[in-house]
Amino acid sequence: MRITLFYPPRPGGGGTNLVPPVGLLYLGAVLEKAGHQVLLLDFTQLEKTGDDLLKDVVDSSPEILMLSAFTSDVFLLKPLVSTLKKMLPDVKFWLGGPHASCVGEKAFLDFPQVETVFLGEAEESVLQALEFPEAAPAGVIYSGQKPESTHPRQVHDLSTLPIPAWHLAPPEKYRGLPNGVVLKKLPYAPVLTTRGCPYRCTFCAGFRVTGRKIRHRPLSQVWEEIELLVNEYGVAEIHIEDDNFSFDKDYAKEFCEIAIRKNLPVLFSTPNGVRLDALDDELLTLMKKAGWYVVHCGIESGSDRILKKIKKATTTSSIIKSIDLIHSHNIPVAAYFILGLPGETVEDIEKTIEFARTSGVEWAQFACFLPIPGSPDGDNFLKYNDMVSTGWEAFHNTACPAPPAPLTAEDLKKLQRKAFMRFYLRPGPMLRTAALLFHRDTFFRIIKRGFAYLFAGSGS
Repeated sequence: MRITLFYPPRPGGGGTNLVPPVGLLYLGAVLEKAGHQVLLLDFTQLEKTGDDLLKDVVDSSPEILMLSAFTSDVFLLKPLVSTLKKMLPDVKFWLGGPHASCVGEKAFLDFPQVETVFLGEAEESVLQALEFPEAAPAGVIYSGQKPESTHPRQVHDLSTLPIPAWHLAPPEKYRGLPNGVVLKKLPYAPVLTTRGCPYRCTFCAGFRVTGRKIRHRPLSQVWEEIELLVNEYGVAEIHIEDDNFSFDKDYAKEFCEIAIRKNLPVLFSTPNGVRLDALDDELLTLMKKAGWYVVHCGIESGSDRILKKIKKATTTSSIIKSIDLIHSHNIPVAAYFILGLPGETVEDIEKTIEFARTSGVEWAQFACFLPIPGSPDGDNFLKYNDMVSTGWEAFHNTACPAPPAPLTAEDLKKLQRKAFMRFYLRPGPMLRTAALLFHRDTFFRIIKRGFAYLFAGSGS
């Protein structure tokens, strides 16, 4: 069967934030192994819109068009899907990815043209839906039918999955900013070693896709993939995209020990962030020797009251100790902060800004809170705010759709600008940031993305 995997263009263009869609590469590998003809159209990388985009999809002659989308993609994707269905009336439209997993059967309200919605990890459920179209596999919802279950599905044994189909998205074609922005060498490639997250942060909906239970890929398979990427695709930097790479310290340490033995010409980072409380001297020593040049972490807030409220299970004092520990191993720290979390006050946000400046981290990202559907905070917001009727227009990374009362979106945007300027307009951070971020292929993309965060969406 001819199957086209469709990854939509990003709001504002894909060039400033460009990551190979590793989830679709797993799906592509599974489908090819089952004998299907697969094509990936990643419009974040192709950077095509309008008639050019539509032509590419029609020319791929799919029997099934499989769409993957984040909630922030919905506004752009809705009119494309509507037009494509008119152009391809006999083609089946299937939807998966984070948005589908987080909203479940409500995805049909956003995309009435879609016949089937997949929840969670779809590698097994897609094959079952292809082989037994009359059945109702777990993690699958058919349009017009009452689902037996709306629970996302997970692949329990990751060793059963083939290596992602990297030939569908060669890493050298991805020259923009990666997840986490920090980048030393190109080309880079994202790799998963585990799936799942047991933590219960109230702003996060990752468990809707990968579940609460952490599952490990066999390290032999992980390294087979890394060696493929380095030797056949010339990848110079591996970004481990796990939610919890350091959760199982023994597994993480073994990974690093293998990296040290193999001594491949490749750097490592964990741009999705690691739990600071899961790091220790031994692991950091191994990470440094293995080729880690930065440690990303999700700090989120500099207010202990807010950290407790969002169930982060950390404190500002414990965070400082962990940052000092990382620095003792000569590794810089890149930190993520969220402004405008539910219940935050201006005083709390000011604490976050000051904490970022005084914590010693080399790089800081300040994002406005997004009420992600499927997360406790997001679902609470969506009880009283209808995003479906507006097509999720205000839901994107540069907007502030849910400022905590009495703050307005413009108030929060001003505080975000203040956070960036207070952190970066100092000689030390400016020099350290330039050294940490500069790459000839990405420098101007960093500037462009910075302007998007600081000056776009303030009126949303």
